[in-house]
Amino acid sequence: MDFNFNQLQAFVLAAKLGSFSQTARHMGKAQSVISGYIRDLEDDLNYQLFKRGHKIELTERGALLLKHVKKLVEDGEIFYERAMALHDTTQPSLHFGIDFSIYDAELFHVLRQYAEAFPHLALRLSPISSFEVKELMLEYDLDVALYFNHNETLPFNFSHLRQVPNRIIVGKNHPLAAQKEITRDLLAKHRQIVICSNLSRDAKGITVSPNAWEVDNYYYALSLVSHNVGFAIVPELLTDLDYEFTKSIIALNDDNLNFPDATLSLVWKDGLSELKHFNFLKEKICKAYSI
Repeated sequence: MDFNFNQLQAFVLAAKLGSFSQTARHMGKAQSVISGYIRDLEDDLNYQLFKRGHKIELTERGALLLKHVKKLVEDGEIFYERAMALHDTTQPSLHFGIDFSIYDAELFHVLRQYAEAFPHLALRLSPISSFEVKELMLEYDLDVALYFNHNETLPFNFSHLRQVPNRIIVGKNHPLAAQKEITRDLLAKHRQIVICSNLSRDAKGITVSPNAWEVDNYYYALSLVSHNVGFAIVPELLTDLDYEFTKSIIALNDDNLNFPDATLSLVWKDGLSELKHFNFLKEKICKAYSI
């Protein structure tokens, strides 16, 4: 059998999107090309991967094979990204993703120092969700990210800076604000504002209530909490943000619930460690946020 990467990629995308035409648009190829990839793959395997119809569906064998092919495709994408990163290490630009919740004086002090030290560097800053770092670095041009790692192992270089407790926050007029003892059963009776990824329904923050509203950034969560719509579980750093609406928010005593901490981390692609400007930024970030 002689599989090629395009065939495997088309298989994974078609399974995800449920359509050869959508797969073709995503890969920038004609639908006939995608159909040919799948047909040739099925011919080599001597069994069908999809049931054809108004919407394609995986066969039982296709579903069993999919998880293995996903790993192969992901490894291939990582190889491509790393190979390209090493191709030209003199590129005077950087795409820096920063978690929505990290918005403090230390960050902007570091960025000012960076600007002064490298006045000709082209920097692109993108606010990101912590739950989308892997996809953004694999599928887009994100070079480095400062974010809260939710116990996920990423295939990149990283430095864990510090542990940040997750805290329950509510509006001052929310019913939970008057409770002396907070339990998981009590939380389950109230609406929770959960931070989640736009790219994956499965990537979301700590969830303890079956009644949940999902938002893709912390500022919507904080605003909803301040208006007593529900409670949220967020990194403690957010409770210190100096916004008008945060004056209406309090943190509850949740020490007995033992929520896992969030790990503030810096992650970056191969090749960046050879760049003087990146090492300068890394050193400043680590100094500002490490304990």
